[in-house]
Amino acid sequence: MEFAPIVLFVYNRPELTLSTLEHLSQNKEAEESTLYVYCDGPKAGATPEQRAQVDKVREIVRSRKWCKEVIVLAAEKNKGLATAVIDGVTEVIAKHGRVIVLEDDLTVSPYFLRFMNDGLEKYVNEEKVMAVHGYLYPAPLPASQTASTFLIHDPGSLGWGTWARAWNKFEPDTEKVIAQIKEKKLKRAFDFWGAYPFFRMLHQHKNGKVSSWAIRWRGTAYIHDMLTLYPVKSLVRHDGNVAAATHHFKEEDWLYTEIYQHPVPVEDIPVTNNLAMEKVFARFLRYHAGMTIPAKIRNRLKQYWKKIVGS
Repeated sequence: MEFAPIVLFVYNRPELTLSTLEHLSQNKEAEESTLYVYCDGPKAGATPEQRAQVDKVREIVRSRKWCKEVIVLAAEKNKGLATAVIDGVTEVIAKHGRVIVLEDDLTVSPYFLRFMNDGLEKYVNEEKVMAVHGYLYPAPLPASQTASTFLIHDPGSLGWGTWARAWNKFEPDTEKVIAQIKEKKLKRAFDFWGAYPFFRMLHQHKNGKVSSWAIRWRGTAYIHDMLTLYPVKSLVRHDGNVAAATHHFKEEDWLYTEIYQHPVPVEDIPVTNNLAMEKVFARFLRYHAGMTIPAKIRNRLKQYWKKIVGS
């Protein structure tokens, strides 16, 4: 198998960057993989202390041979994560045809690269499949979910991979994404049936209130009716709930989950949307969306969720 190149986006968090690289290097497949590290530059007006953090991250990136080959691309000026991801993924995928994408706040299992490469190889020619994702919400799974993997519309953004054929469908123009979702009457499904205001995020991005590549990638999935492969055990842990994070949650990190320390096989499953698992995602987001809905309503949803999961 030709292993997919890995793209890692880093900025100003040295401890998290070090953890991500150390865990990535523990994957056996790292010895045969090329790693591209995109280091974002300091923001305009950055203090000497802030610039020092950016420099320290770059020192860590260059301190070891984390994979078979490490290619460091350091920006002089700050691009922001959304622009960095779009430009970096586009550049690498044009060279290699496929890619595995990480950010500096993700801890991966020793079997993350095996799963990602197996999934990318298995579905390389399956037009219906858009991506492979390594992270899974810490939510209880239905008894009906017996296979080691499943497919749903949500492409995710916490440790993922894709191919040129899918990334070429990515639409960066938010107005076009909004218009197509409206035209195809996808708004309710796009919001996980009211569980989370993804469609509102599109408008927020359009109006410059948020910066997100992932919300447009999600739009691409729904517009083209494409699916993403997930494992039933998370091979990625989100460690980004720290004060230095640009997108920092004020409450506990409800994305946190333990990472699975064993291989997850990529089995033969029907290439169809797993509605039961989409509903698991929807219930999880509805319960944890405290930053987007009033506390009174959130408390009611918590009680509803407890009834659902029995705890």
